[in-house]
Amino acid sequence: MRFLYSLILMLLMPVALLWFAWRTLKQTGHMDRPGERCGGSPFFPPGEIIWVHGASVGEIRAAAPLVTALHQKFPQRPILVTSFTGAGRAQAQELFGERAVVSQLPYDLPFCVHRWLKCVSPVVGIIMETEIWPNLIAACERRQIPLLMVSARLSQPALQRYRRFHSLLRSSLRRVSLIAAQTDADAECFRQLGAAPERLQVTGNLKFDVQFADELLLQGQALRRQLFDQASVIVAGSTREGEEPLVLEAFRLLLAKHPDSILVLAPRHPERAAAVAALVTAAGYVCRRRSAGGAALKSGEVLLLDRLGELTRFYAAAELAFVGGSLVPVGGHNLLEPAALGLPVLTGPHLENVGDIAPILKGAGGLTVVPDAGALGEAFIWLVGNPVTRRHIGQAAQQTVIANRGALARTLSLIEKHIARH
Repeated sequence: MRFLYSLILMLLMPVALLWFAWRTLKQTGHMDRPGERCGGSPFFPPGEIIWVHGASVGEIRAAAPLVTALHQKFPQRPILVTSFTGAGRAQAQELFGERAVVSQLPYDLPFCVHRWLKCVSPVVGIIMETEIWPNLIAACERRQIPLLMVSARLSQPALQRYRRFHSLLRSSLRRVSLIAAQTDADAECFRQLGAAPERLQVTGNLKFDVQFADELLLQGQALRRQLFDQASVIVAGSTREGEEPLVLEAFRLLLAKHPDSILVLAPRHPERAAAVAALVTAAGYVCRRRSAGGAALKSGEVLLLDRLGELTRFYAAAELAFVGGSLVPVGGHNLLEPAALGLPVLTGPHLENVGDIAPILKGAGGLTVVPDAGALGEAFIWLVGNPVTRRHIGQAAQQTVIANRGALARTLSLIEKHIARH
């Protein structure tokens, strides 16, 4: 099965090179790195570095507390952070540029993986959440490199999709040294997919361990003074195709009651910025693109975040947040960043990707789930018009994040044990 898998990847490689080059250029403004894709890397002495991998932007952000903790715990060991996407690489460079070497993960072809591991040869490999690369996993096992999947998650819909390749994935999961799942339900899904029960543990979700430096809060205050003055600021983060018109309709309802309001719209994929800008203009709003400069906005205008790495700073400048991928059937995105900053969090009903987090936040009173644009608009109106209630809801969200921390300490302990064995 792995041979057939490798053959298919080989046949797809010319198309993949072109597609990833185009996507990276659209996301970051820079070309893809074919050398890294094919296994090129700086050389490290065998058994020296700690390697942390996140698929894309979300996983790289989730890895931030872990990378910081590893840097503090093992200051003598270099850290390599990889991502599969160009956007993830750019995010890792911004977050860890001074503390880690940043690279893209090579294609999961035997010769690319072999070349990369000859250069890297880490003491331990740490994969954030869920990525299963059969050739990479097999090559790590041959070289006796322990591979850990941490904050791992596997939903029932994903399990059903993966079952189509059960033989290949079961063989790969059996080679992973440890799977540290977010919840008991995630662990059970991994077991059903073929993971060895003795290599499964439940450690919690690392995203709850997100903590922001005081500098971020200062940056948020500076953005408010520079761009928004006294206006009420609503951030719609990580929106997906088909969702922006719904958010704009909700914003229209808000303006009818509270005209001194501004919407910050942050598409999940910045390469969609031109299309989203056209939607905003067609809906009758003045659209200002973040890349066009930093002049102050007027009430009723829409600021479009069209470059990576700024969403969290704008959360820190806002009164409340809507998290996208949830009014359309995508499954939802990271609810914890705005919650950790003390914002009331709004979301749509499609929450499969955050099914463990959403009930906790909602039960504590920090999350409001709305079914459609009309209900989202009503929630905007209520929260903007009731600042005391808004602060209480934001505090409930923030305290929920604090109360559920601890996955980082448990995960770090497991990593230490594997490093100590080598």
